[in-house]
Amino acid sequence: MKIIAAIHSSFPRIGENPDEQKLRRAYAGLEEGKISKAEFTAIENDLISEIIAIQEKSGLGIISDGLIRWYDPVSQMARNFDGFEINGLLRFFDTNFYYRQPIYHGRLSAKFALLESDIIYCAENTSKPIKASMLGPVSLAGMSLDKSGGTIEDLALAIADGIGKKLSTLEAAGVQYIQIEEPWLVRHPEYWELFKTAFPKVISGKKSAKIILAFYFADINSIYNRLPEIDVDMLGIDFTYSPGLLDRMISDKFSKPMALGILDARNTKLEKASEIAGQITPLLKNIKGNECHIMTSCGLEYLPCGYAIKKLELTAQVANLLTGK
Repeated sequence: MKIIAAIHSSFPRIGENPDEQKLRRAYAGLEEGKISKAEFTAIENDLISEIIAIQEKSGLGIISDGLIRWYDPVSQMARNFDGFEINGLLRFFDTNFYYRQPIYHGRLSAKFALLESDIIYCAENTSKPIKASMLGPVSLAGMSLDKSGGTIEDLALAIADGIGKKLSTLEAAGVQYIQIEEPWLVRHPEYWELFKTAFPKVISGKKSAKIILAFYFADINSIYNRLPEIDVDMLGIDFTYSPGLLDRMISDKFSKPMALGILDARNTKLEKASEIAGQITPLLKNIKGNECHIMTSCGLEYLPCGYAIKKLELTAQVANLLTGK
């Protein structure tokens, strides 16, 4: 089995140092009419290229564009569909970050031009396998305001159908891994049956890309016993919210293919690679599939840039220790 160091999803868009705040200055310039949209995009592209280089230098085997063009995971996903408008700010779970809430008015149709262009740019700037991330149908429906007169079930199934129809487009753009994220579902396990109906629609359009189903920002023990029901290429699990989960999986001989979110992406404390590798080793013999990913618990946007880089380097160090490099 291959052990691969992978980025979870995002990287900080803005840092503390002046040279790490060029995107903020560029956005202000765009708003004030001092630079054009094309000039702003060029600055975004430069930053994405830098972040790709950081990931490669850190030793990752799977990378992303750092979601640099994303304002937040919720509204950005909604912008890939016709049928939503973007409204005011709400807190993104228990973080100090906010998302703009989508409002659904009906007649949903998937575009995915934004995701496709992100993947194309990333593929043009690296030879490494690429991961694309997106909020899943139940979480997007649950975090949106529906003014269509329908139900959360109706909206989630429509979103799932739209995603399923566009996955092959993302594969053609150059993506090898597609991460479907369902953080809201873990906090609302009463919608598990809806998820079980929606998820097959999501993955129906995939051909060669591997699908990672990721959960974070909540205790996975609420749905732990249901995880074997999922037919997916890999499960991405945030271990930081679930005390005792690793020991439970080892004891239960949990055998799904896994992407292990074992490094804390919301804490500047730097773990010891040898300790993390030692904790993971007993679980590896139970994991199914021909590869296992080592990654952080969630995206890195919650950390200062310097610490985000150190977490990436730790991710690669853990993977190297597990493979004997």
